[in-house]
Amino acid sequence: MKTTTMIRAISIILLFSLSNVFSQERIIKGSVLDDLKKPIQYANIGVLSKPIGTVTNNEGEFILKINDSHILDTLKISSLGFKSKEFIIKDLLDNKISDIYLESHVEELEEVLISFDNLKSYTEGKEKTKSKNQVFFANPEIKNINLGSEIGRKFILGSKKPSIIEGFKFYIKENNYEKIKFRINIYGISNEIPSNRINKIDIYSEVQNTKGWINVSLADYNIVTKDDVIVTVEWIEASKTGDKLSFPLLIPSFNSIHYYKQSAQSQWRKYKMISSAMLLTYKQ
Repeated sequence: MKTTTMIRAISIILLFSLSNVFSQERIIKGSVLDDLKKPIQYANIGVLSKPIGTVTNNEGEFILKINDSHILDTLKISSLGFKSKEFIIKDLLDNKISDIYLESHVEELEEVLISFDNLKSYTEGKEKTKSKNQVFFANPEIKNINLGSEIGRKFILGSKKPSIIEGFKFYIKENNYEKIKFRINIYGISNEIPSNRINKIDIYSEVQNTKGWINVSLADYNIVTKDDVIVTVEWIEASKTGDKLSFPLLIPSFNSIHYYKQSAQSQWRKYKMISSAMLLTYKQ
């Protein structure tokens, strides 16, 4: 029995060792550039449909760590105003591709005509902020939360009339970063998940060592829609110091749908009767 036990122990050690050998970490490092070789800041980079991703910095540079188990997966690079590009990770590493070029592309959105006579202002969303529950962008106890992750909710605009999006506000529950930067994304809806963005240019919100309500004016972005929308807050930059960033999570929240994406190119998760504290102001 002792010999058998020893053999089993040795076998477990060998399997563990082999697992470490064949699951080594790889580093993908490079830059994302446009047609004119100018850097594209805050481009989304990630393993397609997996919780592994990041965004480029303001110089268009990125570093992404992956495990060998993802070597045959697809890496997707995307940015608003450009055609997305995909690579098999093994091909990217074998060919030592470091500079990735994206082709400019303007997506044609359906034109929405609106009369500016007798418009009224409305606010949709959840204003309550007190909750023991929270959803994290960063938490020292949770791994694999990445730049490029998104938190948001569906906004029912309540009419077949076209709506002019005027403003958005969201509530930060915990934050110990000196400086963070968010991107506000406004999506159309297809099959109950976010589809194409309806904002034509990126919308940024920079926060310095702040908690509480963050107001984002959208009046100058000319965002008009005749349908309901999903609005998300995407984490794209943070100071080196800090390890906690969260929003309150309201459970239950009747007639609400909460959305979460763990990394830049991962799949959306949808949760009914849940919401973070977010408010959207619009005119009809």
